[in-house]
Amino acid sequence: MSIQIKVSGPAGSDAALVRDLHSWLQREDDLRGRVRLRAEAPGPGQMGAVSELVLTTVSSGTVAALVASAQLWIKQRRANLSIVVRHPDGKEVEIDAEQIAGAEEFIRTVLRDSDPAP
Repeated sequence: MSIQIKVSGPAGSDAALVRDLHSWLQREDDLRGRVRLRAEAPGPGQMGAVSELVLTTVSSGTVAALVASAQLWIKQRRANLSIVVRHPDGKEVEIDAEQIAGAEEFIRTVLRDSDPAP
């Protein structure tokens, strides 16, 4: 299973923020090699832009590492930022600087509730 991660910030900064978060997450042992950049398909006359990250091989350890690392990343930026984590079935969790403290349990709940029972 993989999940998508989008970052939103001040106008015009989303692609740079996605690249910055990608670099940040690659430093985490539990996430290294599991996070990749995904480019949006360009429209006519446009160049493709990096629009999101994809976290592959999601486990309880990678969720914990993602939330802990994202929490530090958001806190170290001064801008109003949010991160959206999307499960393949479409369920989303949006996290901003004010909500990050309880994010790990919320993300775990969404991922658990989205997976069919074995």
